[in-house]
Amino acid sequence: MLRLKMIICIIFSMVWGQHFQVNLTNTGQTQLTLFQSSISNLSPGDEIGIFDANAITNYNNCDNDIGELLVGMGVWTGAQLNLVSIGSVDNCSFGGPQLAGFVNGNPLSIHIWDDSENREYDADITWSVGTGNFGDILQHVSDIVLVDPFACVAF
Repeated sequence: MLRLKMIICIIFSMVWGQHFQVNLTNTGQTQLTLFQSSISNLSPGDEIGIFDANAITNYNNCDNDIGELLVGMGVWTGAQLNLVSIGSVDNCSFGGPQLAGFVNGNPLSIHIWDDSENREYDADITWSVGTGNFGDILQHVSDIVLVDPFACVAF
């Protein structure tokens, strides 16, 4: 029954569209991040977005535009999720162009789309493997805590 619910959630998310949509051309540079099945704060149908706050955003020129960029995403099913993020390429010193994507050494920023609430959350991540920076050889996320970016903070 749970498997049927997961399949239905995935089909509905494909039919109705996704909140996070990666609109990047594959550059050949990638980062694999594993989200382990031990994560308990997500429900099937929730989306995980991987961002770089200081990514290269221009494409096919050497403008060197830097900004926040969605570089990877996936839909949580309750099982381990393997997400691949798209990395930037900078060939300007060789007379070629820059290609948009994450920049090695920058920290990953994770956002969660809670499908049941139709609401986006920031996320505090527990890394069981890796440092949480683009360029890590291995990255495993073992837990996620949702953070409301609009919540009042008491002093």
